[in-house]
Amino acid sequence: MQRGHGTGADPGFDSSDGVGAVDPADLWVLDPATGEYRMRLPGELPPPAAPRPAPVPTSAQPAAPAPVPGAGPEQPPVGPRRAARRRQQARSGPWLAGVACFLLAVGGGCIYVLAANAHSGSAQAAATGSAAASPSATCSAAPTKAAVPVAEPAVSGSFLAGEKAAALDTRVTVLNGSGVLGEAETVLSWMQNTEKWLRTSNGGPADRTPTTTLVYAPNHVSQARTVAAAMGLPASALHGDGKTTGLRDPMVLTLGQDFHGIGKPFAAPSPAAAAGSQTKAACGSH
Repeated sequence: MQRGHGTGADPGFDSSDGVGAVDPADLWVLDPATGEYRMRLPGELPPPAAPRPAPVPTSAQPAAPAPVPGAGPEQPPVGPRRAARRRQQARSGPWLAGVACFLLAVGGGCIYVLAANAHSGSAQAAATGSAAASPSATCSAAPTKAAVPVAEPAVSGSFLAGEKAAALDTRVTVLNGSGVLGEAETVLSWMQNTEKWLRTSNGGPADRTPTTTLVYAPNHVSQARTVAAAMGLPASALHGDGKTTGLRDPMVLTLGQDFHGIGKPFAAPSPAAAAGSQTKAACGSH
């Protein structure tokens, strides 16, 4: 580096390391009186060095701007997460509004249906109460007594005075028309175990019938006397017009609703009591 010409060495110059050498640009100074550059006079100090600019940050993001006085509190910069959250909220807004509208519509429909059902139920209950409050003359005239069975006497007289068949010669098929499950099997057990009528059988269920009948052929009347005497059958139960006349053909005993068990009288409700029970049932009594 060139030393100052005619100005002498710089006060801090060291010849061993060159410190204190004057920069050639410092030999010229701006004369404020003339406005032109001139040579620096001997002993005149060089102009002060211009301040160095602040170093530029090396990071990718620019430095935060300096706060402006009086501009209020400094707002924090919006980060990428907050920006993403705001975008997500902006997208979900219409969807949430649609869901809310759908729930309101469904709730309104349910409330309407419940209100309609409650109204129809109230109207039906009112109609039923009106019908119950004004009973008809037929129901008011219904008898309150239960149907009383009327016992029919067992057959007697000349019919039972004739010959009776032996136990092994008595053949009967039992049918159940009483409407009570197991009645035919009960009677069959009594015939075989008590009366020793071993040639009897269970014919199974039959159509429900009000009275008991014993159908036999004319040449089987002795067997009919044996069964009628043992069971106490009434005269109305005997029907001697059967067509099965063979020696091994059985009689047919059909139990009716008037049968209430072995040893009990055959009894059916009286016509008046039966009609009263039907009328009472039609009026809704239990």
